[in-house]
Amino acid sequence: MFLLISNFASKTMAVFGLKKALFLSIASIFLGTALRLVVTMPTMLLGTVFVGIGIAHLNVFMPSFVAAYFSHKVGVYTSLYSLTIMVGSAAFSLLTAPVVATFGWHAVMWLLVLLPAIVLGFWFYTARLVPEKVKTTATEKQVIAPKKRIWTNVRAWPFLIVFGVQATINYTGVAWLPTMMAHHHVSAGAISVIMSFYSFIGMPISIIVPNILVHMRRRGTMMAIAIAGVLSLAGAIMLFNQDTSSLAYWWTLTVLIGFATSFFFLYTMTMFAAKTDSPVETARLSGMAQAGGYFMSAFGPMLYGMAFTANPAGEIQNIVYLILVVLMIAAALLMAATKHLFKA
Repeated sequence: MFLLISNFASKTMAVFGLKKALFLSIASIFLGTALRLVVTMPTMLLGTVFVGIGIAHLNVFMPSFVAAYFSHKVGVYTSLYSLTIMVGSAAFSLLTAPVVATFGWHAVMWLLVLLPAIVLGFWFYTARLVPEKVKTTATEKQVIAPKKRIWTNVRAWPFLIVFGVQATINYTGVAWLPTMMAHHHVSAGAISVIMSFYSFIGMPISIIVPNILVHMRRRGTMMAIAIAGVLSLAGAIMLFNQDTSSLAYWWTLTVLIGFATSFFFLYTMTMFAAKTDSPVETARLSGMAQAGGYFMSAFGPMLYGMAFTANPAGEIQNIVYLILVVLMIAAALLMAATKHLFKA
């Protein structure tokens, strides 16, 4: 869903403007969650489609929203919404089980309707108080001029690679780290605690990294990437020596993988706005990177699972992981060396 929608989200914004596009995206999520209250296969599938469309659009629009309304505080507000995503996801995960146990699963479904309804009402009120920052139609024609076509812009591809590799590593880690630990005789209780901690690793990083990155000079940014890259490589190299049940080993590996995915995710999200001049440019870059990145990440867990199932002690999957990390670091350095996406 994200792959199909992300690349076209900027056109929605160019046609309707940012305020209306945000409203329609939130409304799509609200409609989808409401449809899923009717427990039939058609309504559940249709509702999921509407939810996916809304989320895919919002993923693309949020960097543009920050660039449009907080252009002088990109780091601060990227930190804020990234942290909000992480806290919200963690909080809802913690609340789901007790809510189901106390009120039943229908209560969770109603809660999923209530949350977008509140946000929709809040944005409907707020949108009347703020100016529209994105011109419609004419801006879209300007953006698709040959010199601004995003998929043929070689400076845009490092964004896609970094976003895609970090997403691939993250989704593969979430899917297979528990299985890897269980295979090496780590207890179920320890696995649960370690994976819960994995979900929280990005929170302190989201507070610090974006705001620091936007104030760094190019050399400082490259130094930060180099440090993050060394830690990422350390995690990749550790995978070649995973035949152990040592909790210290698995804690260290999990922290390194969590740090790598969090840093490079936040780096990419911050650079979407920092390397473009307008919200529409930001949306086009964000949409392209997310569409291609999610396409890459869709294969990660499946391919790793095939390799692990065929030979849990094999090194093919670890070699591929190492290559991906090296590719991500190189692409991140190219991003840092790029002054502007559409200017030489």
